[in-house]
Amino acid sequence: MRAFPICLLGAVLTSFVCGSAWADKLPKDAVELAADEVKAIYSGKTGIYSVSSMYYAPDGTTKGIYGKPKITATFKGTWSVNGNEMCTKNKAKGDPKTYRDCNKFWRSGKKLYDLWSVHFDGSKPDLKGGYATDTMKKLKKGDLVSKKYAAAGGE
Repeated sequence: MRAFPICLLGAVLTSFVCGSAWADKLPKDAVELAADEVKAIYSGKTGIYSVSSMYYAPDGTTKGIYGKPKITATFKGTWSVNGNEMCTKNKAKGDPKTYRDCNKFWRSGKKLYDLWSVHFDGSKPDLKGGYATDTMKKLKKGDLVSKKYAAAGGE
């Protein structure tokens, strides 16, 4: 298991750092997902995470809120897919820095594996035991963020 610095605002600007369950290793028979499969995982869905939520719009934009139960920050940016890797670039309101995070995807049988491949803080990915298996459980169909984002003063 891996622990994450969820108290940092930068950490919440990624969809995967906050409270994911991690598997041991990537199985030897795992195959990379195609770009269209990765796009389908996120497009038009909201990621519901332990301290944040982010909407992945079909047009490649993101919108997010941080803080539960009380929203303490909003952020927005973009998401894109290249091969089996999905990357987000997000900026919190009032923060000049843009945070970039990426995740790569594989399938072994019916199980999906997700590696946090680029970290917002420059730390190295865990290539031995850092594969999440709960990504799909955290994604809900539709935009469950925009109303809360607007109410919290998001631009």
